[in-house]
Amino acid sequence: MRWHLYRIEQRVREAFLRDAFSEYEDPELRRLARAIYSLPWLPKNVFGMLRYDRLTYEQIAEKLRISPRRVQTEVGRAMALIIRSRDRQKRKGW
Repeated sequence: MRWHLYRIEQRVREAFLRDAFSEYEDPELRRLARAIYSLPWLPKNVFGMLRYDRLTYEQIAEKLRISPRRVQTEVGRAMALIIRSRDRQKRKGW
């Protein structure tokens, strides 16, 4: 159920970001930025802490008060949502 809600939430956010990130000349980079920015709250925070803050799964779990297994699940969801969003944007010609 949560996966379905994440996908809906991301599509709604994506629609508002269609013309965002025009400062990026490369369309692939623009799609990636929109995909990351449109992620739902939990996958976005987990992804950011992992990729940008370079925290371990255990550190993220402690900060968010969730289990390390849940962190792993949310990282996987974030990656899947980013890939789907990028592909969808490309298909739509964004």
